[in-house]
Amino acid sequence: MAETLQKQQLHERTFVLAYPCHHTYGSVGAIVSEFEKSDLDITEMGCMHVNEAFARKHVENIGLDPDAYDEALPFGNLVYYLASKPVVAMIVEGERAIGKVCALISDKQSPFWATKGISTGYASPSYDQAEKDIRTWFRPVDLKEMKHSKKVVYVLPDEVHGPLDQVKETIQEDRFRVFQPDLKNKFYMDRMCVFLINPLAFKEHCVGQILEAIENNCSIKGINLVKKDDCPSKLWPIDSVPSDRGISVVGYLIKPSLNITSEYPDVKCINYSDRVFDIGSKYVQQTEPGKEVLEHATNFFKSGSSVWACPELSKFSLGGCMFEASLVGLVELE
Repeated sequence: MAETLQKQQLHERTFVLAYPCHHTYGSVGAIVSEFEKSDLDITEMGCMHVNEAFARKHVENIGLDPDAYDEALPFGNLVYYLASKPVVAMIVEGERAIGKVCALISDKQSPFWATKGISTGYASPSYDQAEKDIRTWFRPVDLKEMKHSKKVVYVLPDEVHGPLDQVKETIQEDRFRVFQPDLKNKFYMDRMCVFLINPLAFKEHCVGQILEAIENNCSIKGINLVKKDDCPSKLWPIDSVPSDRGISVVGYLIKPSLNITSEYPDVKCINYSDRVFDIGSKYVQQTEPGKEVLEHATNFFKSGSSVWACPELSKFSLGGCMFEASLVGLVELE
């Protein structure tokens, strides 16, 4: 009884942010593997492309100067860097989670350090700061609010919400983009597919390994931790182990070396040097590339494909183009 109470008292949750380089270079899975080695659980996770206003809010919340210049950072400024490309936000829980994650962030041999010797991630240093960061990044948003947004376009299977006319105008003026009136086929959805990393991977502590294999074989357009209660029952593995979590991933331009096989459902052969990535369907499922990807993705990403726009600029500036795990990571809704 006393031992159980002590474990409960030692159980903590903290916030972790992986900077854009981890999305760019496919090292989010390596970070997840480090958490698994430390017996830490990821209970929330989302890949999101934030705008400068949201990035500034985060930097101010953690007590840093949002206008400070740092020559070691891309763009010379943390706000601009965080807004430049997608970041991955996580809630991590476990025994003494705050201290363990902070130690990992400080360890220059960990995946959180770049070759230039700069930290490429953030972890909340205290309980109070963790709760503040979690409220900022994982604030619940009513999906009905999408219809009233003046800054974000949400592309769903049967409808599109947001300032569509302004986004259309921006796309039409861009000679590098081809405009499709319904936006459903926009941003190369025909070359995407949806993965679901199954609960078995959580039980065997190989989520990071599988996620890293996926990252190394495609560009990531969305990552979201999925809970069983929020997932359609027909999509959740029938023979799932006692776990309520999976991870959904939207991939773009999937390489042929990534082989998700139902013929050998128990196989897990990942060899980076020989470019062999054979993973059984017990560990991960995959939809057909290009076939109803928007419909499949919105089972896990309720806001669909999100494009945020900055009307305060002289011309609408587009960003995002991601399957977002959280609307709050885009812009504040009006």
